[in-house]
Amino acid sequence: MLFVNNRISTISKLHLPFIAIVYFLAISCNNESEVNNESSIEATTPAPENIGYTVLNAFPHDTSAFTQGLEVYNGKLIESTGLYGKSNLRYVDIKNGKTLKQLDNGKEIFAEGITILNDTVYQLSWENHLVFLYNVKTFKPLGTRNWSYQGWGITNDGTSLIISDGTDKLYFAEPNSIKVKNIISVKDNMGPVNNLNELEMIDGYIYANRWQYDYIVKIDPNNGNVIGTLNFSDFLPKNSKSDLSYLTKNNSTAQSNGAVLNGIAYDSSKKSIYITGKLWPEIFEIKLQ
Repeated sequence: MLFVNNRISTISKLHLPFIAIVYFLAISCNNESEVNNESSIEATTPAPENIGYTVLNAFPHDTSAFTQGLEVYNGKLIESTGLYGKSNLRYVDIKNGKTLKQLDNGKEIFAEGITILNDTVYQLSWENHLVFLYNVKTFKPLGTRNWSYQGWGITNDGTSLIISDGTDKLYFAEPNSIKVKNIISVKDNMGPVNNLNELEMIDGYIYANRWQYDYIVKIDPNNGNVIGTLNFSDFLPKNSKSDLSYLTKNNSTAQSNGAVLNGIAYDSSKKSIYITGKLWPEIFEIKLQ
């Protein structure tokens, strides 16, 4: 028995290098497969194209409006503004920036994006997990719905509400119950794209402000791919005729909360887009090239 055991032990030792090599090759192949899979995923998401645009007009905008949502309705703007104690929903005259009608949210509400579907305004709240419904013409409240995630941006495709929560996810929800029907992940050639904020559906594509970035992304709703970007780097100082010094004052709302690009509204009759930012002095009308 001792001989047999010694022989078995000797054979095992002789085979150890071979076993180690086989194991190393297996691990290497597996790692190579994972890398190839990742490369394949990146390869299937082409780099987004740069989308050019022309600035057509600049209109006055209330510099106290912390813009979270923007919509065109019957030739006027409907705007949702944020911040606790300052959130409201308002009708705005595009040409002069004056507020024509305003409905204040409660002091405990931090309002976010809006969209209009079937004559109903849907207004998100940030951390309150509520969606507010209003008659689009009168702003008469039509009730609230619960929402499980943070509320950032919202748009619709004519059938479903499309909601962002600050991640790379877009939630397609049933309008009455706000029940989620589908979720897509937004990505470009570099990977997931998060911080998706104000949303607008334009000619079958979702355009989104990306919070803390000076650009708007164009998203294919079928697969979540970012297929284009609109660059707005230094856009405000280049295009504004206003004194912008208030944006950098110490202890100001702008300095505390960020007067960043936010707000996209599409006028289908003119094929033009209105863009603005939180506390910006102007709303700009642009047209895609």
